[in-house]
Amino acid sequence: MRSKVRDVFSALNHGNYEPVFASLAPKFEYWFIGEHALAGLRTSLPMTRKWYERLYKIFPNIHFDLKNISIQGAPWDTTITVEWDDSYILLNGEKRSNLGVHIIHFKWFKADSIRIYCDTKLLLDNLAIQAQGGIKDVALPPLIG
Repeated sequence: MRSKVRDVFSALNHGNYEPVFASLAPKFEYWFIGEHALAGLRTSLPMTRKWYERLYKIFPNIHFDLKNISIQGAPWDTTITVEWDDSYILLNGEKRSNLGVHIIHFKWFKADSIRIYCDTKLLLDNLAIQAQGGIKDVALPPLIG
């Protein structure tokens, strides 16, 4: 599982989010903390795809540096915690970063719950800079459903 997680984040670092979809169970919850354009709960592939499209519009060069992967449980009930730092260059030319954690629950190697927590103050500051640069998606309501 550890190598699968690394592979998914490596793909994300190249703008490829298809491996995320391949890892999802038929019924899942995909949740991001906060009240902003990236927040909310998604439970369908189309809405989760729209979320990733939005993420890469706002932060097109996002890169995750994995710090720790913790795995607990059996194949039918596995919880994986992924601690990460991310980095990106904003439209104003500044290199910024954030830190956070994904808590992913798997049943038989398929993710039925993904919860993302990060420093929302840093995220909101960075979203504001991207909005000032003209990225309209920053002002949109969260994608829910």
